[in-house]
Amino acid sequence: MRKADLKRNHEPFDAAVGRYRGFMQKIINAQRVVASAQEKRDIAESVLIRLCANWESFVDHHLVGCVNRDHSKLSEFFGVTVPANPSWNLCHALLFGESFRDFRSFGDLKGFTKRILPQASNPFLAVSAAHTEKIDEVYAIRNYLSHYSSRARRSLHRVYKSKYQMTRFLEPGQFVLAYDARRLWSYFGAFEGASRDMKQWS
Repeated sequence: MRKADLKRNHEPFDAAVGRYRGFMQKIINAQRVVASAQEKRDIAESVLIRLCANWESFVDHHLVGCVNRDHSKLSEFFGVTVPANPSWNLCHALLFGESFRDFRSFGDLKGFTKRILPQASNPFLAVSAAHTEKIDEVYAIRNYLSHYSSRARRSLHRVYKSKYQMTRFLEPGQFVLAYDARRLWSYFGAFEGASRDMKQWS
């Protein structure tokens, strides 16, 4: 049975991040079609949600690929016998079945991977603390943008206070585009860096 190509898994994700980075550079610099600051903020928020969706798809696919290559810990985790050369589809069914696995933070993701993958076969552990911290920030933004709940707003406001010493709540679009979009580019850099860390591991 042919094993998953982990480096190839990165290609669609890396391409999406590059595409959205280029798109946002055009939007921020636009003076005619997208001229108002509010439109630019709305677009920036939408792109962050898309980035998270692409990251989640990549993580799911990569988890399955990692288990496909080394399933030695998976049998123990599920308490079942896994064939010597499981197919990609079987690995996917064992990990996800018909459900959606939601990781609330990068720490949550790493904790899960430690339970199903041996350390030597776990590229998620290679992602630097700086990148994981920024990705968690993006997820606090994503959670707020997904439903505008008061709980998600409080959680995002805590990020603003603890990381940026901000007492006033800003809508995410305004927050990420302030200071020449420095925060937005740092979030792009975190996703790019996480992918790079994992590729260097493999």
